[in-house]
Amino acid sequence: MIHLARYISLAVLFTLGALPAASQSKFIVWPKEPGRGIRPAGTAGGQVNALPQFDSFEIEEILVEGKPIIIGQAFNASDDWLNDITIRVKNISQQNFATIQMTLVLPEIKFGPEIPVCYGCAVDQRGKALAPGGMVELKTLRSEKFYNWIKTSITEKAPLSTITTAQIRDTLAILSDGSSWLSECVKATNPLNACPRGNAP
Repeated sequence: MIHLARYISLAVLFTLGALPAASQSKFIVWPKEPGRGIRPAGTAGGQVNALPQFDSFEIEEILVEGKPIIIGQAFNASDDWLNDITIRVKNISQQNFATIQMTLVLPEIKFGPEIPVCYGCAVDQRGKALAPGGMVELKTLRSEKFYNWIKTSITEKAPLSTITTAQIRDTLAILSDGSSWLSECVKATNPLNACPRGNAP
């Protein structure tokens, strides 16, 4: 009986070991209190070129590894999910934008890398303004060298597989006339993707 029990225990351990590890849920989130990190013009300590929210363009959809996700809601993705983020935005103003960049940070590690998700940063996009009514895709930089640097910067502090959350730190917009604006929030067509501006001072 002792031998039988031992065999059963070994069989159970072998079976559990053969099962794939459960993938951790991932999240993309807004700042918890928008307006505190970057204070908009008109508030105490506010920046001249800072806005409470970009209302001149809006988020239409966010995709990670080609699959749509909702800001703040869990989704499944591979360990390399930070290298495949797409944010579709539409220009709903009469302005022309040369560059729009949303910068992501990793709140689970201190002094981690900044991850740009950008339109107008790639060489083939320069000079192609986002015109009124137009739609573009902000993408993570498709560079093996840059992503290897991202991974190295992360793994010096924590295993890549443990990084579950990317926070939108801020959004920078550069108009065709060279002026630039900054905000922690962007308007979204889907209310579920809305930035929590009610917490702002």
